[in-house]
Amino acid sequence: MKTFCIFMQKGGVGKTTFTNSLAYELCRYGKVLLVDADQQGNLSYLYANDNNLIDDEKSFLSVLKEDVALKDAIVECRPPVENFKGLYLLGTKKNDNNLRSYMETGFRDDPNSIRKLVKDAKSLGFNYVFFDLPPSFGYYEKIILSNATDIIPIIEPEDFAIESLTDFNAQIKKLKVQYDAKFSPCRYLIVNKANQQKAVHRYWIDTLRQSAYEIFEFHDSRAVSGAISYHVPMQEYQSSNPFCKTIAMLAEKVK
Repeated sequence: MKTFCIFMQKGGVGKTTFTNSLAYELCRYGKVLLVDADQQGNLSYLYANDNNLIDDEKSFLSVLKEDVALKDAIVECRPPVENFKGLYLLGTKKNDNNLRSYMETGFRDDPNSIRKLVKDAKSLGFNYVFFDLPPSFGYYEKIILSNATDIIPIIEPEDFAIESLTDFNAQIKKLKVQYDAKFSPCRYLIVNKANQQKAVHRYWIDTLRQSAYEIFEFHDSRAVSGAISYHVPMQEYQSSNPFCKTIAMLAEKVK
């Protein structure tokens, strides 16, 4: 089983959108569990716009606290059909202050709860698990990242974003040592909202292509906002969009 985090210690770069899109694409290869580990609950909101699917007693937080078993808390978002192995969600209610408080206090008492969750997911037959994380790099995020097998950074091609990537690389190296993390080297980089008509974007994309990363470039598209507003993955909203083709290429690499 592989455990993924699409991550950057900055908000608004598209972590949730790409977590959902790549998870959906990987359903072609195996059974996928989405874990909404962000108190904002945006990933859950994509599938439960009125939050009816997310129960306080059957949420990510309740599983962390061992109030309920993982198998009883997950929700089927898309059932398995031919060439699609099924997509499932362990959700968080929108703007869950209880999770925010637990992240800052109670989580420190039992950091092994993430390891147990991952182990339980494997026992339930999941092939892939995705954690959607808050845009910060505290103890809570570090513990989840250290339990991942694959971390995929995501940035926009702007000056400040490149600085964030440099900081990310340094933090990831430190994390691997301090937490004895076993994740694979970060080989792939998502560059979101790229606009080749902007000189600064062209410059940074060309620079990044000379780095050790394999770059997956996504152009800014109104269709992404449309998919979010209709609460469906991009693959269901506009399958012919180049976004979907690039996501499929990334899924083929990481599967």
